[in-house]
Formats: sequence, C-alpha cells, structure tokens
Amino acid sequence: MLIVIGNLQQSFENIGRESFRLYPWSNLAVILYFPLGVYLGVPGLVKEYQKNGSWKFNWLKIIFISLPLIYFSFFWFIPASYPIPDFIVGSHSTFKLAMLASGIVFMNSITKENSG
Repeated sequence: MLIVIGNLQQSFENIGRESFRLYPWSNLAVILYFPLGVYLGVPGLVKEYQKNGSWKFNWLKIIFISLPLIYFSFFWFIPASYPIPDFIVGSHSTFKLAMLASGIVFMNSITKENSG
C-alpha cells in the first residue's frame, strides 16, 4: 500500500510540475494518506467487533482531534486561513503525517459499548 501511495504521490507531483498547477495535485497527494491511516486503524476496529454491545461513534474525538489535523494538512491551500508558525510546519511530510493520524483517529473513534 505504501508503494502504491508513493507512486501516486510522485505522479501527482510530476503532473503539478509539468502543468504548473499545483492546487488539485498537491491536495490529492496529501489526501492519499488518509486511507493509509484508516487501514492502520482496522486492527482496532476488528478488536472492537469481537466485543458485545452496540456500536458508538465518538463525535468529540472527531471534532476536536481529527478535524484540526485535517485543517493542519490543508491550511496552506485555504485562502484567509490563520497562519500556523513555521517551526510547527517543518516540511510537507508533516501534512502527510497529520492526514495519517487523522485516519487512525477516525477509525479509533468507532467503538462498541455494553448496553447494560
């Protein structure tokens, strides 16, 4: 999966360099890491599946952790967004890492709780 994502990311970056339009291709290169985070969160979901109870979705975890990570991944592309200090954003790999973490947090927010 990492090889496929790496190849797609390289293709998007090459298209962006050749066409001089970075907007859609840079976004797509960053979005590719969300499914990888979801994939890394699947073992936790399988562990939850084995429990008894009803499925719950932790909205607070999504709103206060996952959405800010997604904002952090795309603040560079959002016009009139509040600037994040340069020492936090070391390179473009921090954007990808934030999307990866967002996918993991999204999957870990789905849990099973006992109804009784």
